Amino acid sequence: MSGGESKSKYHRGPLIYPSLSIAGMAALLALWLPVVFMRQSENIGGVRYWWLVDDAMISMRYARNLAEGSGLVWNVGERVEGYTNLLWTLFMSLVHLTPLPDSKTSLVVLLANVAIGAATVPLIVRLVRLLDGGAWVCAATVAAYVLGVDTLVYGTNGLEATLFGLFLVFCVCRVLEEARSGSPRVATYLAIGIMGLVRADAAVLSGLICGASLVLNKDRRTVVYYCLVAFMPILASEVFRILYYGELLPNTAYLKTMNWDGRYAAGWRYVSDFARAYTLPGILALVGVGLSGLRVRLVLTGVLLFYAAYVAYVGGDAWPNFRFFVPIIPVLLALAFVAVQELPTPAPHRLAIGALCLLTVPSFVWAYSSFLSPIPIESGNAKVGLYLKENTPPDAVVAHSSAGSAFYFSGRRGVDLLGKMDPYIAKQPPANEGTVPGHNKFDYAYSLGELQPDYVVANFALPANEAEMEEAAQGDWGYIGALYFDPTFQEHCLPNPKKGIIWLTIFACDWSS
Repeated sequence: MSGGESKSKYHRGPLIYPSLSIAGMAALLALWLPVVFMRQSENIGGVRYWWLVDDAMISMRYARNLAEGSGLVWNVGERVEGYTNLLWTLFMSLVHLTPLPDSKTSLVVLLANVAIGAATVPLIVRLVRLLDGGAWVCAATVAAYVLGVDTLVYGTNGLEATLFGLFLVFCVCRVLEEARSGSPRVATYLAIGIMGLVRADAAVLSGLICGASLVLNKDRRTVVYYCLVAFMPILASEVFRILYYGELLPNTAYLKTMNWDGRYAAGWRYVSDFARAYTLPGILALVGVGLSGLRVRLVLTGVLLFYAAYVAYVGGDAWPNFRFFVPIIPVLLALAFVAVQELPTPAPHRLAIGALCLLTVPSFVWAYSSFLSPIPIESGNAKVGLYLKENTPPDAVVAHSSAGSAFYFSGRRGVDLLGKMDPYIAKQPPANEGTVPGHNKFDYAYSLGELQPDYVVANFALPANEAEMEEAAQGDWGYIGALYFDPTFQEHCLPNPKKGIIWLTIFACDWSS
């Protein structure tokens, strides 16, 4: 190779990585933004309303109450921590300090979510380069992230998983860079600690990254001190939780993990489903550890495995598309594609294996059109909320198993039938054999008979077929049929249907008898 050729390649090499980042960000915006505009909104009564996925709308209600001076609460006057994403909820409260109407606040959150996804792309390129991956490895990893169905879903539905992923990749990059330079910086560990506020269980990964840093850095004494700095934001949030809510854990932690032995089987199933969905990337990441013999690869793989064990221990998640694993997907993909680069086979074979790995990553490409129309249950709950706002008195109390959009848009006081905002329900054992976390604890004798809401929103349409209702009273979604057959509901609410919206029905309850 001549000196001129060498110099030309030297100049081209570094330039390709910013180009890959820009191309990846542009592709992400072009593909994800239409989902925000078409899947998460609908024209209702001449006004276009945007909404987030239902759990994120719970956080929005907390955020609005905080911005309006009522505190970080779901029902004014009731301190229950029914959210698990403190930092994301505080960001939402800033949105509610603007003069935007409720119909548009969710759009700001959605656009911020997509922007965070785009900002993650150059960090992914940075991570791949720190793992000694070349240009095509960067391109493949970015493509898998941008085209992945799981990353798309959580990058466009308003939950905090994308922000969690941004923090994680950023912190991993900083730890790897500082391990190479031998100069750990306190700002890195402050970011690791702040990551623990994005979601309550992000503190687990904060601890794992601190552990990884201890293994990778030579100056362990300094790292130990800095890890104490990382612990400070998490400790502060725990002190706030105890003083403000009077509990050691969020209410949803009691709901989803306490008094439920079946959570171990549910958690193992959740982790196994993820392992099957990402089989080839997982295998390649493990192969890469053996091929390279590098401590960095071993440590990062260990972090992912320990985190997977934690997810299995807590019972997994009720939501599809692997919300708990979305933040670590970029790290897994980077490890996988870098391993392909190092396989002891000819270059064409490596490219073929890399292409196969990319094709096996769950993608939305083949079903993109299905992401361009609203999900009926989400738009239905928004319509329920707007109906209640227009047709019920301001002091009305509403019971519903979906605690997000219906309550955000109605502004009515709520009874959460599945216990996210109800400590009594959360600490009970499961009411049936259901295996979906957060959906198997309910007590209608308490929620209806004792709390006596003015309205109940049921997840079935009228006329109800009793045989179908009996079937709906069993299994993972048994709370739906169980409501229909509940004696209190049948006596006081079922005779008074007010409005049907998709398969949701609003009932007025008469407690005069």
